[in-house]
Amino acid sequence: MEMHTGTCRKRELRPGSSSASSQGPVSQDVQGFEDAGFMLDKLPEDIFDSLYSYLPIEDAVRAACVSHGFLRSWRRYPRLLFNNKTQGYKKLSMHLDQDTRALEDEQYRLDKIGSYFINMINHALENHSGFGMKALILQLFPCRIDASFLDKWLQIAVKPGIEELALEMSISKKRAEYNFPSLLLSNEIGGATLESLRLISCSFHPTITLGCNKSLTSLYLSFVHISGEELGQFVSNCLVLAQLSITNCNDIVCFKVPSVLHHLNHFQVRKCEMLQVIEISAPKLSSFVYGDSLIKISLGAEVKRIRMIGSKPNTLCHARAELPSFMPAVERLVVESSCEKVKTPVLSSKFLHLKYLDISLVDVQRYCQDYFCLVSFLDASPALETFVLHVETGCLLRCDSVLKDLDNGQLHLRQMPECLHYNLKNVMITGFSSAKSLIELTSHIVCNASALVCMTLDTARGCGRRTGKTDKCQHMSKEGIMEAQKALEAANRCIEGIVPSSTNFKALEPCCQCGC
Repeated sequence: MEMHTGTCRKRELRPGSSSASSQGPVSQDVQGFEDAGFMLDKLPEDIFDSLYSYLPIEDAVRAACVSHGFLRSWRRYPRLLFNNKTQGYKKLSMHLDQDTRALEDEQYRLDKIGSYFINMINHALENHSGFGMKALILQLFPCRIDASFLDKWLQIAVKPGIEELALEMSISKKRAEYNFPSLLLSNEIGGATLESLRLISCSFHPTITLGCNKSLTSLYLSFVHISGEELGQFVSNCLVLAQLSITNCNDIVCFKVPSVLHHLNHFQVRKCEMLQVIEISAPKLSSFVYGDSLIKISLGAEVKRIRMIGSKPNTLCHARAELPSFMPAVERLVVESSCEKVKTPVLSSKFLHLKYLDISLVDVQRYCQDYFCLVSFLDASPALETFVLHVETGCLLRCDSVLKDLDNGQLHLRQMPECLHYNLKNVMITGFSSAKSLIELTSHIVCNASALVCMTLDTARGCGRRTGKTDKCQHMSKEGIMEAQKALEAANRCIEGIVPSSTNFKALEPCCQCGC
């Protein structure tokens, strides 16, 4: 790559060759840097380097084109992030949208994108000394990169002093899978200082010869081919590992870690279809996230926080039946289920320390879900203080509305005797409807929670004004608005009259934006 003050020229690099004569689209946004470049070159080197380290990478690339001082400092730029934004992918797409061949030939378009990305990344890394680099993040989702380039870039970046490394690629069956060079993680090369490793869509086969990773605190693997034995041995050598996330790694059948993970506090495992056994010892583990009904789980720890994400049916039933036995100390439980085919069982096992319960439920069986069976969770949680239920049934009218029984004078609500909730203080239900079983659940809570301070029944499906997470609302259809009105009527006729005066009771209708 050739660089001259005031201009920026780039040579496209293609897989299998070191240069090419064709010239790809480049950014021309160097105005503003050019005039300042000559003056900044006169600054002392330490001040100049410090100033340069605060520039975003896209500005750093442009600045290096117009100033010898910036070019000097670019070679020690500490954090390199390459993704769609920093590489100007939006401008490139606009350029290709004007290319007739790119519009007609998808392979040609992908080759142009890949060539452009390779050219830009080579420009940065070939002009970097490698030393002083703290982070290299390659998010290469829109393009195909030859393995020889990936090897080259990693060898430049991964040296003593590197702290963060991420290689994130798109999932494709058409291209050869990249085999991550695990030797780079040895203490002699980069493993001694590496704190965070993130790999997506590649193979990773670490060996015992790597030795101990004394600095690695965070490991994230997704769509990575690695065996359970390889992962267990690698993790056991990560002496200060605090966060471990494994998703869609389908080569793992049995994950056992032979040593104690003294610092691990967050562990997530999801969508590993072949995984049957987890055995680790993590005395400080406080958060465990998983989405599969595993045959055997042994964590050797008093886990305080659990989040279950239902990638398989009957997640709620599994949580109620299994969690108390292998996680008896849990204090905060979040369960997300998209398919419940059977009722949550009533069992004698208890969540003796559970204080916060959050359930998200998608009723995919066209309003056949029996919400009253959730009393089983409440009955099993004597210390429960907060209960949150998110219901998603779509914006349609309920066919099991309690109003039918009310209008016919035949209302009979189920009750569960001797099921008192002495510590329950706060209850919120979003997506509240007129479903009879949901009215039964709500009525049960009001009648059996003697310490209830606040109850909120929100008929909206996702009002941004109330959640505070966004300023937008989920759209509700005309039928959804009608069901919300029926839910308000059911709340007024069945619930409001039995709520004690000491309880702050609110039944909320959708805001003016929910139905837009």
